[in-house]
Amino acid sequence: MSTTIPLSQEERPPCSLTLRDADLSLGNANWTKGLQAMSDWIWSANLNPVAFPNNLGRYFLQIPAIFEQQLNFSTTLIFDEPSFRNGIQMSGFVDRVQRELVISFIAQLRHCWYSMTHHAILGYLTAKKHGLSDDEYAAKWSKLTEFEHNLNVFSPVERAVLTFARAFATDAKAYTDAQYQELRSLLKIRNQEQFVAEGKWMSKLEAARAARALALARGQSIKQADKAAAEASALLSDTMPSVLNERKVDAQIVELAFLCLQFIALSGVFTALNIPDETFLAGVEQGLLPDAVVQRLNELCAMGGQNLPSLVPPGVHPPIQAILDGEVVVEPARLKGTRVPLRPYELNMANDLDKGLTVGGAQVGTYGWSFGFHFPGSLVYCLLLHPELARYEAPYSLPLLFNEDEWRNGTQTGGFVTRLLKELVYQKIYKTTRSRYGLEHHTMFLFNAYLDLYGVNRPPKPEMTRDEEAAARKLALQHAEQATVHILDHEHAPEGVFTELEKAALTWVHLFITTPHTAWQAEKKLREELDEDNQRAIAAGTRRLDDSPGLGEVGARQRLIDHQLAELAMLTGHMDGLGRALTILRLESEEPVQIVAGKINTATGGIQPSLDANGDAQPTGYFNNRPGLLEFLSAIGVSAKALTVNELMVNPQLNDDLTKQVQAGKKNLRISAQVSATTGEF
Repeated sequence: MSTTIPLSQEERPPCSLTLRDADLSLGNANWTKGLQAMSDWIWSANLNPVAFPNNLGRYFLQIPAIFEQQLNFSTTLIFDEPSFRNGIQMSGFVDRVQRELVISFIAQLRHCWYSMTHHAILGYLTAKKHGLSDDEYAAKWSKLTEFEHNLNVFSPVERAVLTFARAFATDAKAYTDAQYQELRSLLKIRNQEQFVAEGKWMSKLEAARAARALALARGQSIKQADKAAAEASALLSDTMPSVLNERKVDAQIVELAFLCLQFIALSGVFTALNIPDETFLAGVEQGLLPDAVVQRLNELCAMGGQNLPSLVPPGVHPPIQAILDGEVVVEPARLKGTRVPLRPYELNMANDLDKGLTVGGAQVGTYGWSFGFHFPGSLVYCLLLHPELARYEAPYSLPLLFNEDEWRNGTQTGGFVTRLLKELVYQKIYKTTRSRYGLEHHTMFLFNAYLDLYGVNRPPKPEMTRDEEAAARKLALQHAEQATVHILDHEHAPEGVFTELEKAALTWVHLFITTPHTAWQAEKKLREELDEDNQRAIAAGTRRLDDSPGLGEVGARQRLIDHQLAELAMLTGHMDGLGRALTILRLESEEPVQIVAGKINTATGGIQPSLDANGDAQPTGYFNNRPGLLEFLSAIGVSAKALTVNELMVNPQLNDDLTKQVQAGKKNLRISAQVSATTGEF
């Protein structure tokens, strides 16, 4: 219990959204009220058997299609203790206290009021559940941001985990291979120490069942088989098998990265939208937390946006005019060196020890992220290392990032922001955080969104003559190229590249990810432009306005803007975090694959197979022929200028060298992919 009074919220800017409970007059009331009730109980974290009405749930009611999937996604990341299914661990890989340390560290580093206070409480309850004293908790939570200098407070593995979190939250590119190897080594030691208490029981079950099956297979009686099972279980060593430990470390790295992702996202949302603590929370803080922790939280909350570290990597500024003039052309590097194993499930389906649930769950991303095409990329292979994330990440991200016009029971529940505006936002984020995998993939999506805009890609496609379609495609690709090239400095882009709404949104997004405490200052302009664009679209018949239940046009438009702002905030935070995860894990771009060995006939798309000694074709195991990501970019028309800008954004050393050459008057500078790869970054 603290004698220190938690800092008052009265001086904070007002919340951007009205935070209400589920509206029971809407057609989807039972569903949204059910989601809210689930959040009140689930987000109590198995620490206190009572409902916890919270403003996070009230925020998510603005975007219910996302709320529905957020529950599973966030719960498995944050709250699961070691959990098992089908003979393997499926979640809860990172120690719960360590996860709370990471969450509170990111919150404190970024001065995020809501996350700091809530996870100080959740951290305290978790620490007590896991045997920490009040003094140990107070020392850790009051000295988190100085963990490197408190060797007697934080264990080596805690310091390694927090080092990962610091790089993730500031500059993921700065995380070194030596730091990564130290983290893996310390996690292995920790896993061995915890094996008997956490996971040996499952290994004993597996050993007993295998021994029993072998006895029965040899014709022994049930009694003999049971005896063999008991003996095998009793004889199992306390040493964690190295293969099992290695697999667990891979899962821990992925879990840690996505935990950091989630709290980059949430800390951005809470801060940019000024989501307040619930009125009762200060009393809970004072009743539970030690003085030292409340005092530290007060200090950090009072700072607001002052004394923050840089939240993004150092900026890079390519020689745009020279690129547009065709004087600088750089081929994209094909970097290798992933930090986690990326194993194609197609080549060995037996790798899924989860009876198909892990691979099956990941198919939502395999098909959904590629708009119906079977394209299991590196992100899918990464998620397979964590069975529950493989099941829950894609169903969460699809309604947030890609779905359009999502309505349920007569009420709009998702897809409030247009696909094109979303892709422009992602491009802005990845140009700022300089994530190679994010830039490459979402440049493809951005070009496709412009092709959609001009009617030459996905349905609905208007009927055009061949000449009309060719002209439309040319316009779409020119517009996409201009947007890709100029988005880093969108405010000075040539006339017509961005609409007023797009410029207002990009300005707000830039503040959100670089100085989130100031984002509210750009919100008025964003709201005005959203309203004007919504009215235009409604009048043109390209947007349906949800005015249920008899809300009227003005009220319905205001509610729509709230939904849009909430959706923009969550997708900005999520993609900011995802880009950092892609960078720190060093995910590689996909290479071409084909179903049989041989030479592709580019004219027909067929394969001239390489035959084995028996004259038979040689299946590779892949399910379909797929171009590599860079080949895909070329096929849809992504220009050399766009690719050059992207490569230089993630290749600062090369960019500096070329910029100096341009300034010295050199022209016709051509850089191969092989040369780009020598200095490229993930």
